[in-house]
Amino acid sequence: MKTRSLVTASTLLFLSSLIFCREKVLQVKVSNPSRFARQNEMISLRWSEILKELPSLGSKDIVVIDTRTKGKVLSQSNGDDLLFQTNFAAKETKSFVIKYGSNGDTKPQSRVDGRFVEPRQDYAWENDRIAFRMYGPALAAEVNNGIDVWTKRVRYLIVEKWYKGEEDTGKSKVSYHIDHGEGADFFSVGKSLGAGGSGIWYNNRVYQPGVFSSQRTICNGPLRVTFELTYNTWLVEGKQLIETKRISLDAGQHLNRIEVTFTSPIPGDTILIACGLVKRKNTLLSRGNNNPWIGLWGQTAEDSVNGSLGTGVVLLKSTFIGMNEDKDQHLIIGRAKVGETFTYYAGAGWTRSGDFAGSDEWNAYLESYCQRLQQPLRIKLAVQK
Repeated sequence: MKTRSLVTASTLLFLSSLIFCREKVLQVKVSNPSRFARQNEMISLRWSEILKELPSLGSKDIVVIDTRTKGKVLSQSNGDDLLFQTNFAAKETKSFVIKYGSNGDTKPQSRVDGRFVEPRQDYAWENDRIAFRMYGPALAAEVNNGIDVWTKRVRYLIVEKWYKGEEDTGKSKVSYHIDHGEGADFFSVGKSLGAGGSGIWYNNRVYQPGVFSSQRTICNGPLRVTFELTYNTWLVEGKQLIETKRISLDAGQHLNRIEVTFTSPIPGDTILIACGLVKRKNTLLSRGNNNPWIGLWGQTAEDSVNGSLGTGVVLLKSTFIGMNEDKDQHLIIGRAKVGETFTYYAGAGWTRSGDFAGSDEWNAYLESYCQRLQQPLRIKLAVQK
């Protein structure tokens, strides 16, 4: 009887401590330091930092609560990070709570998607604003490593549907080069860098690696899609290079985060990376005065009914060295080292999506994006009972 009492007491002590643990929550206070509003801002918390504050939390049984509205906030566990989004007014501070709870059995509707598409061997990705693709081995003779743009008029995902319509035959075929009410692929890339592709800048010319040779999806929604492309070994003036490109697109944004890493037998060499925007008819080039960005704005296609399209590239101030151009594209150039990651941002925006009325708004978006990078959100964590 004495042994049984001890066991019972130990069990009760364990259960009560577990209940006590589960009553703790993690408060997250997030401040916007900018003097401008920030929409669809991604808040990224390292799981290592979360577990350091509250070791009992796990990624599968937590919810994020907005303390003002008391409502659940859509979140994504992204390997090492917990992601969720919100909007900020200028200089606004918001509070959230991370705690044990269930998001229900229903899978949340994703606002992003990325996929390797057979038989074309493209990698295509999108969010609720815009879509992109890069070409794989099947089209190696016709294209290079440029980024293609698909313009969207709708907030739902369309990539899978558009590919199916294009591949169907007979009366079922629906070309994605024609706008049927959702948008279309009006963009022409060819062998250029397209809407923010990159290459090596050496002796006043751009060297490109060709199409990607392998791909892998790292995460796919509901708030962020991330994937990685690897290219075959290529030569730049006799030097061997292997490129890996990791691309992330967040819901509600128009620019991709692009992380480029080159490896070679001689690590540590300084290299110059050129990021480009393919030249288009009837477009105007703009560039930042104090911040490193370039933007191209003009007619989307021959028919003016298809509105206007902006493309743009943003670099970090720490890597930026200058701007240039060749016969095919406008270029913004940064400095990197072999074996280290070079990060930049590139994408597009369309008038018919309802997000940009004209070039002034597109240029303001690129300028504010630079400022956002220079003024990261301020995040504080604290455990509450």
